[in-house]
Amino acid sequence: IFSQYFWTEQVTGVTANLTSVSNIDGTHAWACGYSGTVIKTSNAGYNWANLSGGGLPANISLINIFGISQTTALTAGFINTTTYVYRTSNSGANWQLVFTEPNGFINGIWMQSAVNGFMQGDPVGGRWSLWRTTNGGVNWDSTGQYLAQLNGELGWNNSVWSVSNNIWFGTDKSRIYYSSTGSPPWMQQSTAPNTNIYTVWMNTMNIQQGYSAGDSLSRTTNNGTNWIVNPSIGTGAITAFTAIPGLSNYWYTRSNTNIYFSNVGGPFTIQYTAPAGNFNHLSSARSGFIGGPGAIYGVRNNGGISRLNFIIEGVTIISNEIPAVYKLHQNYPNPFNAATVFKFEAPRLSSSVGGEVRGGYVRIITYNALGQETGSLVNEVLQPGIYKVEWSGNDLASGIFFYRLLVTDPNSGSLVYSESKKMVMIK
Repeated sequence: IFSQYFWTEQVTGVTANLTSVSNIDGTHAWACGYSGTVIKTSNAGYNWANLSGGGLPANISLINIFGISQTTALTAGFINTTTYVYRTSNSGANWQLVFTEPNGFINGIWMQSAVNGFMQGDPVGGRWSLWRTTNGGVNWDSTGQYLAQLNGELGWNNSVWSVSNNIWFGTDKSRIYYSSTGSPPWMQQSTAPNTNIYTVWMNTMNIQQGYSAGDSLSRTTNNGTNWIVNPSIGTGAITAFTAIPGLSNYWYTRSNTNIYFSNVGGPFTIQYTAPAGNFNHLSSARSGFIGGPGAIYGVRNNGGISRLNFIIEGVTIISNEIPAVYKLHQNYPNPFNAATVFKFEAPRLSSSVGGEVRGGYVRIITYNALGQETGSLVNEVLQPGIYKVEWSGNDLASGIFFYRLLVTDPNSGSLVYSESKKMVMIK
């Protein structure tokens, strides 16, 4: 099994400071920022629609967003010293004001279902601003949510994380607050010597495992009872952390242009450097993602968005050199006894835009002499390169077979390339 990682720059059409991104499933994602900016993709980042206006004030600084679905989202921000929350249920065409709080600052919204959700903000009047909704964010209620402010503590936008009913949020006083129900009692988890906790990530497959970060990177293996400093590289505040559950792949950003990566607990290295703008937030797909473009989106303070293409398959890349044309090579060996190798070349799609390098949706299918399908070896979006994949005919009788390379545009679905070749298996 081979993993590929490709970061590509997106054409967003905006230059505002983007502060938060909510990645639903890789295909659908929402992002927000200053000057009342909201943008959304419905095709894995190939296009971003500007949904500003429609009830959103142009002078609001939006600092977090949560996409419930491709049509419904909530975003929070501030104008002067008042915080506001807006909701859309028609794909961003219109935004309705659903919450406001003088002297408040909503740090994060997390919907645990289409109707039930949690909202956290800085303390107002000596108590944390904690709210629940049971109708999809249309109404918010703080009844039974009392949590006293300690030592003038404050929170940070995008520091809220939830797994099922479990909720964590970061502060500026060396502590994380945690509740297994999203309501009191709230437990204090010490993060010392890490003072500011800008980001929290807990494993959705095992909440005993997680990371928190701000001044430095910390790790827990017991649901936050203990946070231990984890080695990291780079300088400046860690602004975001995310991972793909079950694969032990981890990413974080600092207030610079780099994305840092660790695989299976190994040391962090710089995986990608954006052309300009500092990263504010990362978001991996919450559900339904099986590979391809949109595994992670990262937003920056210049309107830039970087997108991770993450692919796991049995195909092996031979070279990252970008071929000029598609080409399917003759299998080798041929004739063969049970096993053979297919080599093919995949260039950049002609529909790539904005300097983005991306490839097509590639399928390699085998057939017997009657035209019946006998195997599907590749069924993924592949970045430009030269690849090989092995095919085994152990369960098939000797004879003549055919293999076919099919490429479609992952955005439009149109056929880009098709080629077939004959092979002979002799046992």
